[in-house]
Amino acid sequence: MTHILSEITIRNFKSLKSETLELSAFTPLVGYNNAGKSNILDAIKWVLRGGSLSDSAFHDKTIAVEMEGKISGISATILGQLPANQQTAIQPYLFTDALHIKRTQGQPNAGAKAISLLVRDPANIGNANEWRSAPTGLPQALEVLFPEPIHIGAMENAEEDVSKSKNTTTIGKLLGEIIGPIQTSYSTQVQTALNGVKDLLDADGVSRVAELNAFDAAVNGKVESFFPGVNIKIHIPTPELKEIFSKGTIKVFENLNPTGKDVSALGHGAQRSIQMALVRHLADIKRNSGQQTSNTILLIDEPELYLHPQAIEVLRDALKTLSTQGYQVIFSTHSPFMITSDDVENTILIRKSDTLGTHKRNSLKAAIAIVAAVHPTQLGIIFSLSNSSNILFAERVILAEGKTENKLLPKIIKKVSGQTLGLHKTALVPIDGSGSTRKTIEVLTAMAIPTKAIVDLDYALKEGENQGFLTTGDADVTAIRNHLASIAPGHSINLNNGWPTKIGSAMTASEAFALLAQEAAIQTNLASLKVKMQTAGIYIWTKGAIENHLGGIPKNEMGWANFNARLETDALNIILPSDHVEITNLVTWLLA
Repeated sequence: MTHILSEITIRNFKSLKSETLELSAFTPLVGYNNAGKSNILDAIKWVLRGGSLSDSAFHDKTIAVEMEGKISGISATILGQLPANQQTAIQPYLFTDALHIKRTQGQPNAGAKAISLLVRDPANIGNANEWRSAPTGLPQALEVLFPEPIHIGAMENAEEDVSKSKNTTTIGKLLGEIIGPIQTSYSTQVQTALNGVKDLLDADGVSRVAELNAFDAAVNGKVESFFPGVNIKIHIPTPELKEIFSKGTIKVFENLNPTGKDVSALGHGAQRSIQMALVRHLADIKRNSGQQTSNTILLIDEPELYLHPQAIEVLRDALKTLSTQGYQVIFSTHSPFMITSDDVENTILIRKSDTLGTHKRNSLKAAIAIVAAVHPTQLGIIFSLSNSSNILFAERVILAEGKTENKLLPKIIKKVSGQTLGLHKTALVPIDGSGSTRKTIEVLTAMAIPTKAIVDLDYALKEGENQGFLTTGDADVTAIRNHLASIAPGHSINLNNGWPTKIGSAMTASEAFALLAQEAAIQTNLASLKVKMQTAGIYIWTKGAIENHLGGIPKNEMGWANFNARLETDALNIILPSDHVEITNLVTWLLA
């Protein structure tokens, strides 16, 4: 892993009032349209490269735009690759292999001299002179550490990115990667050809074409009359190899048509596909070269735009490769296909409000670090949530342990509300065992994602007090446990710590809890327990489990398929004569 821009603080820039973002080698930005994700990409470019900002870049035109960047991983090896003057400029300001820079512009449309580049002095952190003007050589060192970023916009510049060879474009980067080997392999042949052209066109060419000589002679006769003793020759310079490549572009050939056409002739989808294919090829070149020198920042708005799901996965793999081969990849996305379980922890959730402007929510990694102070073992949570990337695209989360809930609740919610979970901006997330419910809620709460959970009756009775959802010695739990003890012998139910166990019993534990839930003597306690748990954000199936509320359907694929089929044709009160109100109230509560 080479150096990266590991953190950026943005103040008063466009929709960002003040926010600090932690960045990794592969950082997805997730948020709804107009949340300000593109503004963050623009900010990353500016903190590294500068340039005058116009009125529209200032959130408040009366105060300065300020950005701080932390460049981590500047090892002795990387430092040693810089020229001596640049090493001298950076060395005094390194702290634990990190360099902190700040760029400021006091007012809109300021000239270059009015844009300040500062560096943090580790010896004066917290003092008035903590930030000082960047020494000579530091701006040049930044350009070596981070060559001109490649910025690929969401829609407007696919054509430019694949057809204009500049150091900010994908095609330019690709040509830059292949020019070296061509120079090595064909320099003699190419130079011989260029010398031939030079002899024909150059002012001093030994085989200069007759038409140019005739032109010179004709014009010089006229020049002589104005300026005696002065002669001119038309000069057509022969380009260097690098100049030839700087004119490189893409031609498109369709259906074996020998006549190529410009990329601009294609639709947006085709342009985007070619653009992302070039990005993928750039990744393959980097993968095979194994070179790690400077680190180019690749900024992409919605790379999945116009691509089908399989193509999105191919692209994601290419971008991930680039992030390990000399590129830092930061992109905005609306697609869960762009984020694997390995990437969820470093994904940044971007939101916008009138009060905060564009701001982030805690990442999964940060949220787990917060919760870990209370619960040291979080591996189960990390695994469960990391495999549910849809939490990143939701405004609320429903946690459910059971397979039946996860199979049927999406259709039930659509039946009751008339809209899908996606339209409700809600994610249904399976959790790995109800024992993780409390910790998972705490993690999602730390990410500022409202969360509710659905659990079986046994969880409320056995874990409600331990997990802090109920007070210790809860009267309703006590009453239900005592009643269970009185009926257990008559039903051959063996108890362990006061609750059913399948060992030595005539029925399974779930069957025993379902039997218990039917007892008239505890209905008031169950109703009270349900209210208390709902207040804590937990819904309990007071009949034991969801299957008992859905008419006793089988807990298998056939049972789920049949129930979902009935939801397509029958009214809920027909399907569930005794529980349709209960299910309707559940959906209303979940979406509130």
